[in-house]
Parts: sequence; C-alpha cells; structure tokens
Amino acid sequence: MTNLYTSFLPWFIVLSSFVINTTGQPKLKDFRQAFEGLNQQPSSFLAKNNISYKAKGGHLQGIQLYKEHSIYLSGSSDKLSYMVKIHLGDQPKVVAIDTLMHSPLRHAGGFQIFDQFLAVGIEDNKERNLAYLQVYNLEAETPFDNPIYTVERKGDYERVTAGAVGITAYQGEILILVANWDSRVLDFYSCPAEDFYAGKGDLRLKNSIEVKKLSTADWSDPKWESYQNLNLFSDRNEQLFVVGTAKNEDGGQVADLFKLHLKPSTPKITKISSKIFHPSEGVDFKATAGLNISTSGTLILAAAPYQLEKSTTIDIFTNEPVKFPTWKKTEEWASPDARQAAASTEQHIFAINNHSISKYDRVSGGLVATKNYPNTKHLNSGFFDNELLYCAHSNYPNKPDSSSIRIINPQNLSLIKAINLGESEGSLTWVVKKQALWYALFAYYGQDNHLTYLASMNKDWEVVDKWTFPEEIIDEMGRMSISGGVPWGKGFLVTGHDEKILYYVTLPKAGKILNLMEQYNAPFTGQGIALDPLTGGLVGINRAEKALISSQFLP
Repeated sequence: MTNLYTSFLPWFIVLSSFVINTTGQPKLKDFRQAFEGLNQQPSSFLAKNNISYKAKGGHLQGIQLYKEHSIYLSGSSDKLSYMVKIHLGDQPKVVAIDTLMHSPLRHAGGFQIFDQFLAVGIEDNKERNLAYLQVYNLEAETPFDNPIYTVERKGDYERVTAGAVGITAYQGEILILVANWDSRVLDFYSCPAEDFYAGKGDLRLKNSIEVKKLSTADWSDPKWESYQNLNLFSDRNEQLFVVGTAKNEDGGQVADLFKLHLKPSTPKITKISSKIFHPSEGVDFKATAGLNISTSGTLILAAAPYQLEKSTTIDIFTNEPVKFPTWKKTEEWASPDARQAAASTEQHIFAINNHSISKYDRVSGGLVATKNYPNTKHLNSGFFDNELLYCAHSNYPNKPDSSSIRIINPQNLSLIKAINLGESEGSLTWVVKKQALWYALFAYYGQDNHLTYLASMNKDWEVVDKWTFPEEIIDEMGRMSISGGVPWGKGFLVTGHDEKILYYVTLPKAGKILNLMEQYNAPFTGQGIALDPLTGGLVGINRAEKALISSQFLP
C-alpha cells in the first residue's frame, strides 16, 4: 500500500521517532511540563484484527508502545487473561493474542513496559483474594510462555488484587508499583537493577500507601479516581512521578499527575496536576490508556476502546504534532429516515431510506419535505449531477438481482425518470460520475461477496469494464458488501455496511483488481455516502443513532 500524499511520511515512520527503544526508558528534565504540554486532541489510526479470541465477559485494560514496531494491550475475559500485540506498519494489524493465565486469574490489568520488560498484574477479579505480579521479557522468543519474575499476592479480600502496575528505574533499583483493584492501596516492590537484569532479582515489598489515610490539603485538587492504569516514571533529578488515567464521575477522560516520595517511614503521594483529554469516539480512559517516554524525550499517551474490534481505533496524544490523515465529523442532523444513505446540496441535506427520501434545511435541521415512492424496494445511495439526484435502487434481497437508477427532482422530491438496468450481476448500491464517465457498484453478499465489482458504463448504461476489490477489503466486510462510494482524488472513496472506515481505491494500470491506496477513520457507520458541495467534504449516516453527518478530511 502506498501513502496518499507523498509529502507526508507514513504515520508509522513518524511514530517510530517517538517510541521506546531497548536501552532503558529515557528520563525527562521536567516531567510536569511535558505532562501539561500534552495535546488534548488525539491523532488516531486503525488497527485491524482477524484473530478470534475469547473476549466474552471482559475488556481491554492497558496499552503501551514498544520500540518502533509494536503496541501491546492487556485484556480480560470470563475464561482467561491475555495480551494483544499490534504490529505497526503501512497497515497496523493484530499479529498475536497470547494467553497469560486461565480462570480464576482471568483479569490482566493496567501494565507498563520499561526497557524490554513488561510488568502486569493478573488477578481473580471475582473472589478478589489472589493475584500475581508478572514480569515478562519481550525480547524472548515466546515472551508470554514464562515470566522472568512472579510475585504471588494472596490474602485479604480486595487488598491483594493487582489492577494496575507501573515500573521504572530509580536510584539503582528497579521499582514496581502494584495498585489494588480500585487503586486505593499502592504497594511498591524493588530489587537492585543489576540483579534484575541478570535474572536473579528478588522483588521485595518496599513501601505501601493507603490513599484514604493521606491528607489532600496540599493537592492540586482532592479527587482520587479509581485509576485503571498507573504508570511510574523517574526524572533526571531522581524525582518519582505517577500518572493515573480514568473516566471521572462527570464522564471526563482524565489523566492525573502525582509526585511520589518513598521515604521509608512516611511514603507520600501528592497530586500536582490534572488534565482532561478528548479521545476519538469509542476510545475510553476507563478501559485503556497508558504513557510512554520516547527516545527523543517526548511523552506519549496512547488510548483505545473497551473491546478489540475488527478495526480498533488507537489514539495518540503527544506534545509534538503527529497527524494521521482522517475524516472528522463537522455537523449532525437528526433524521429517522437516515437508514440507507445521505446526499446534500449547499442548502439542504437528504436522508435516503429504503422507500423514501426526506429533505432537511441544513441551518435549522427542520424537515422541508418527505416523499415515499411506490414500487420501490431498496434505495441505496444518492449522487447529484446537473442538479438532479441519481439514486441507486435494487430489489435486494430478492432474486434474481434486478437494478435501476431513480432520477429525483430535489426541489419537490418527485420522481422524474427510472432507468431500468434489468437483471444485473449483483445489486446496484451506488452510481457516480467521474470525469464524464459513469461508474456503478454491483454488490454480492454472503459467501459470494468477493464477486462485488465496480463497473464503468457507457451512455446507454451498459457495463464497459469492471474491477473487483482487494481481498483485504472484502475480508473486512464479513457477509456484507460495499455500500457507498464517491469519486475522490485519483479514484474513489468507498464504505462497507457497518464499520466506520473509508477505503481509498484507484483503478489499476493493469489487471482487474482495484488498488487499495489508503484507509481512514470515518464518522459514518458504513452505508451510502455523498460529496458535500458546501464544505468539499462528505455526508453520510449513523443508522443506529438515526443521524445525518457531515465530515471533512484532515490530512
């Protein structure tokens, strides 16, 4: 796959300058300044997954970047705890989901990577009387088969759980923070760094802090959240910091910065700063967030949703600009008819349903007109040409396939003409004009969806040429197919049936398979899309929320 704009480096090359190497964690000169300088808005990308796993009854918990090529995420289910590995590249994808432990040790909590070592807590989250601190060497051939260090935590209900773990080097030691299930009790284990690296370390309990016993009089604010992730850092002045991430009671996605003092007799933790972030839709600090320091001294906050999906959004917050091309929602209108597609003019936006079209004022959102069309089975999309609305229509799911194009007057929504394409090879889902030529998409479903094709058509609406879609796109359709498309750049932007993804494809110079050039996050849940003449962007729908949505491209 090639990058859409050659003036931009692929995002993973840019990101590689930020992530962790294997020579230890860099230390910041001013950790607080770096934390407070984090952008509140993320850059984001999609990671693909085609690996099945037992996720029922659990969720993702922690996230960490590793070297220039990987992201790890911890997760839990009702049967086992696991670790996800995402490989970064032209197309980020899940390459492994490794089981850590089986039930009752089904919950892998927030974790942290230091140097080549991943420290995580794994607990019985039902009985809450047993947990293990595990340290894995990521440079081992099969790192999660055998931890290099294990600490059993067994005893009082909830006290011995291990919901969040942090790790760093401090004053010649490796220091590990283990927080219980709601992060109300913090235990600190340590051993000499030399012994730790030699594989003969003995992690011993050094200090403990019960948060409820602390005075918050000198805190920046008195709130302590149930942090799902607590990351531990030391700076160049041998000061210790803890960053906790959570969703607060107001629904805010928050990261709190604490300064840590580990005096043998009176250990103390003090909140010194707090910051609200605005992640992408679905990304949640209550589930998955974590911090790293890059080799260049950049603080990075990564975040992900509750569950690993076929396409999972990963957010990156930094204090340096890292931009991943994406489509962002700019406006939304409520419409019960937003079931199949959207279309727009500069003054109006249109919701296309199976048998009807509704017209709304863009400014007020008010309904201007609605019209039902007799003898209509399945309207799929709308495209404006010469001030007329061309709607793709099919008899789906009836057989044999039959398709037509309905030409609508947008002023009063009257049907001007129906162009009957007769029995078709596949169901027509969209039709557009590009450089004076018409192109149409004929979709197949189920086990035959790989037969879906884009066709060029002559003035008599006869198929002249056709191209199928790359396997990597069809694999993500499940049993569904390509639902929407518009001319864009040197090719077309297309959507599937459900996922919030736009695929940029171009015609091949040779052969009959379209080129997949790029893909983007999108605010639309698949279905029919259209060009927006007012903004130069796109309009689409969110079927579940019964909404029309406009968006613009952010390169």
